[in-house]
Amino acid sequence: MQPHEDAVQTPSPVQSPPLAASSLIRSLSGPQKPRPGASSILSSPTDPLSQSEFSLPLRTNSTSRRPQSASLFRSTILNNTPPGSPRDASPASTIRSTRSPARAMTGSIFAGTAGFKASLLDTEAADSPGDPLNLVLKSFVPHVAIHASQDVDELVNAKGFQKGLWELLRPFGERVTGKVNVRDSNGVSRAWEDFSLRFTKFGDHSNLQMPDVLDGLNGSEKKGGRRKEDPILDVEKVVERHLSFAEEAYRGTVEPQTPTRMGLDVEATSPYYALYLRRLLSGMPLAPHESFTHPVACVMAISSRNPNPIEALHRLYTETREGESRYPVWVDGEYLRYYILVHDEENSDIGKSMALFEQMKRNFGLHCHLLRLRSSESAETDDDSIPLPRSDWMTAAEELADIEESETKEDFEDPTRHIFESDATAIRTFVREMATQSLIPTMERNISVWNDQVASKRKGISGRFMSLSKRWAFGSSSRSSGIASSSSNYDASGFYRPDSPEAIMRRLADFAFMLRDWKLAMSTYDLLREDFKNDKAWKYHAATNEMAAFALLIMPQNMSSKTRIETINQMLDNAFYSYQTRCNSLYGATRCIVLALELLRLRGGSGIDEAVRWGIKVLESRLMGKVGDALLKERMAICYASKSGAGSQAWGNRRRKSALWSVLGAEAWVAQEKYIQAQRCLNEARKMYSLLPGENGIQRFEVASDFLAMLNDQVKQGLQVDLAGPEENLVDVEEETFDNDDRRTRRTSLINPLGGATAAGMETAPLQSQRDASGPSKDGFG
Repeated sequence: MQPHEDAVQTPSPVQSPPLAASSLIRSLSGPQKPRPGASSILSSPTDPLSQSEFSLPLRTNSTSRRPQSASLFRSTILNNTPPGSPRDASPASTIRSTRSPARAMTGSIFAGTAGFKASLLDTEAADSPGDPLNLVLKSFVPHVAIHASQDVDELVNAKGFQKGLWELLRPFGERVTGKVNVRDSNGVSRAWEDFSLRFTKFGDHSNLQMPDVLDGLNGSEKKGGRRKEDPILDVEKVVERHLSFAEEAYRGTVEPQTPTRMGLDVEATSPYYALYLRRLLSGMPLAPHESFTHPVACVMAISSRNPNPIEALHRLYTETREGESRYPVWVDGEYLRYYILVHDEENSDIGKSMALFEQMKRNFGLHCHLLRLRSSESAETDDDSIPLPRSDWMTAAEELADIEESETKEDFEDPTRHIFESDATAIRTFVREMATQSLIPTMERNISVWNDQVASKRKGISGRFMSLSKRWAFGSSSRSSGIASSSSNYDASGFYRPDSPEAIMRRLADFAFMLRDWKLAMSTYDLLREDFKNDKAWKYHAATNEMAAFALLIMPQNMSSKTRIETINQMLDNAFYSYQTRCNSLYGATRCIVLALELLRLRGGSGIDEAVRWGIKVLESRLMGKVGDALLKERMAICYASKSGAGSQAWGNRRRKSALWSVLGAEAWVAQEKYIQAQRCLNEARKMYSLLPGENGIQRFEVASDFLAMLNDQVKQGLQVDLAGPEENLVDVEEETFDNDDRRTRRTSLINPLGGATAAGMETAPLQSQRDASGPSKDGFG
């Protein structure tokens, strides 16, 4: 993955609804003066987005929400942060690419006969925040639990962080500063600049998912055999709040611009879709069938204020093994323990703290760190104060609780916190030191040991023979029941013990996946698939098929397109059927297919058709709510739009299908009264139809033309009603008049995008540059 050194200095295009951005920038940051040399995409008189087709009565009031709550919606309003903004100066700010290369990838990486010889990590998508591939890389990362003593929590509370040390450290783990060297199973080292950690709070089991057998005994089954899936419900609610906020902001703009010229952004991921994926992935459960959310390490912290520091560390260690807050029995308890001493820079003696730190290293080893922090709270007006951003990977339940609090609490304050720059530097140093000197070497050592002692035996002849004998269970009766036979390591409670070979190999594969050793991960997942199938451990079976398909899609490999697509489809079929039918896991089925859809789309060529096929399967299964369905329809339109044809006539393109899915997306948004998003979809459909030859347009299909006209009228009526509101809040504005020719041209443009210069200039002018259709068709499947 190549770093983008100048990405932070390049203003990124606003990818969220433009109508809300101008007013929300003012509400987020207060009155601002224009930067010298900076031109606004929203206020330029020459920009087509700033010109209204018609004027409407305007509201005199601004958005109904308080400015303090606007920062809660920053991820969709200001998806790509301009330089100089508070988030850009934050201690955990990431390198941001200017665009997501949906089309450039398939044209540059998979050209000619390259096929799958290139890895998806060598594409721009892996570096682009918000791109689904980047979200996959940032979601399957090592988890580190934070267990702090009471004196540490009191010190951090005084700094304004009421949730303790975990809240302070959390944003810094989302990107480890500098290059991080990781060795694969062959000893080859590679440097990554986007390595991440996920800090969790020890004892917080809000995402705990019990094994299927125990879960059924606890009575958590819903009527009809379907279990409640809180993550998806919460994700739907969060994204719906963001969409509603954009609609309200549009209604509250002082000088609204009609969004009728803005289409879907094929080059960049929709901020709402990226938010949906991020909240979906941040809700991964703590479950026995996969170890991604199991702790790789636990940070145990004491402060220089503690009267008995060594005893306090021993107590914290004991609580991780025997306390009431310890992890369930299926979580391996032999994870790394890391000890930190938080030194109070303002009230403690550094000499005593250094002596205590040396004593800690003698007692607990070299996995120790001295973290020097100021105990006073930082104010925004301080010279060395910098804002600490909210975590991008908070769960949907957390964000929903914050939004609901902002709506009900009268004295709600901006949740943005500030810290001293010296504190930020110290925390960044701690995170990097822990990751590079303790966490990653420990994971590499475990991978080597597990691979040599467990996995290699399974890959040999004797291991395969034992697997066959276990499969057929010579001398035993037929296994017709749902629980595995006595020769299996699958516990009757519905999980494998942490010391069983199957559980160890699953951790081996997950560790390799988190360290991006795709070859080892793929081979290990492939070994486990049959074992879990024979043991009838269906959720384990689904998860291994899912991750094997992901690894196979990401890694480079010499394989024919037919063989590869058949292998991937078989894995996805097994995962989807086991998740949905056998385990009633809506979350697992949704995550599996949505991420597979994105990885297939990035492979291009025939992978795009397969991606849409899987997307249709999700829609037919009704796994997602109405917001997710509409976003997925938008995404499938973008999938087809990213497939370029061959030759001057662009043979094999999917523009007509892309337009169809855009229309279906518009219909879904209109049903939810999200008219801005519906207008984007309609404009994208017009653009796709305008790229077709005149005789192949939609003007000859009367029913389709009337349906588009109906949707267009509903969208314009919805926007007009939104702007009009109650009559007592209206300000009379002179409405522009159109002669008969102008009115007829506007109506014709909906049916025939090429019907005249005026129509083409008004309705079919795309936001993005039109795709060059002369290039050859690029197929990542060979």
